[in-house]
Amino acid sequence: MRALVTHSSRRGRLDVTLRGRRWLIDRRVLGRLGRAYEVEIVADGRELRLISALFFLGTFVVARVVTHLLENSGGPGGIEIAGLHIHHVVFGLVLLLLSGLLDVNGAAPPTRAALFGAGSALVLDEFALVLNLADVYWAPQGRESIDAVVIFATVLWMAVLGRGFWRAVWKEVRRLGAARAS
Repeated sequence: MRALVTHSSRRGRLDVTLRGRRWLIDRRVLGRLGRAYEVEIVADGRELRLISALFFLGTFVVARVVTHLLENSGGPGGIEIAGLHIHHVVFGLVLLLLSGLLDVNGAAPPTRAALFGAGSALVLDEFALVLNLADVYWAPQGRESIDAVVIFATVLWMAVLGRGFWRAVWKEVRRLGAARAS
């Protein structure tokens, strides 16, 4: 995906071509969204929680896509060391431990928020494995409730933490829709 900014007009618009489609983006919209982010997320102390939530959701989606692709490929899939399959819960635990280490040392807040979100997603994606002490990832008890609960909890978490920012984004989307309709 490649974006090409062709020019910036004097009327405060950015002319962007993305995948052969031309978009005119009003710089005022970007400014309003930037201010909303500063007020609702940064100034309110929610940026680290938002980073964590975004990394949680992104990592969960990537883990699910990769595991499904590996399962459908028919091959062994995953990482094996000396015949031992290493589940992604192990990598999640390592990331959680690293985020904890950064936290107790008061270091790198954005990095530890990202590590915490990603590590939590990897651990919770295999929660059924830990709970049942058996590899039930592809069994109904390993998938049905975890998928629904984790995705819903993450979206809800993002909505609650960034409520005012997402309201501002929705307001801009409606404003753009009304401007295009007229």
